[in-house]
Amino acid sequence: EEIDEEAMERIYRRLAGLPWNICETERCLIRETTEDDLDSFYKIYAEPSVTEYMEELYADRQEELAYIRDYREKVYAFYGYGMWTVIEKQSAEVIGRAGVSEREGYDLAELGFVIGVPWQRQGYATEVCKALLKYGKEELGFERVQMLVMPENEISLHLAERLGFSQLDQVTWEGTCYERLLMEL
Repeated sequence: EEIDEEAMERIYRRLAGLPWNICETERCLIRETTEDDLDSFYKIYAEPSVTEYMEELYADRQEELAYIRDYREKVYAFYGYGMWTVIEKQSAEVIGRAGVSEREGYDLAELGFVIGVPWQRQGYATEVCKALLKYGKEELGFERVQMLVMPENEISLHLAERLGFSQLDQVTWEGTCYERLLMEL
């Protein structure tokens, strides 16, 4: 059987240690994370409002670098998806992260995102999440996707509603209460 050009490109990139480009939106490129993204992530996560509702990066940069390497090797290679880097095309700057991941104890892929403060309230999160939901359905074959959002995180809850998620229930994961939202793709 013949392998199409995109599949060959991805095989080559995986073997060469190069990131896959996942998808594009009008303003953004979404690609696998690389070690070169580390400085940008530390700048984004330095803003307290960014980590108010999510985990911080490792305080030790070498630990975070090891995490990125391990994630690339194990998660991308095994699942074929994960949390990816979001780059604004015009400036070529890393503006955040977004993707679908597995949360221990749940059987549905989970949509997640973080957009750096300078790029918030400009529609980037909506644009990127819509593209990832389409990618999840068309390329990954997902039929349903969930989001877990802290009840106080009104901005993310509003975004989930705009994207078409509906509230399923409340759950507690690792001692934190979340609204669990569901979307049928």
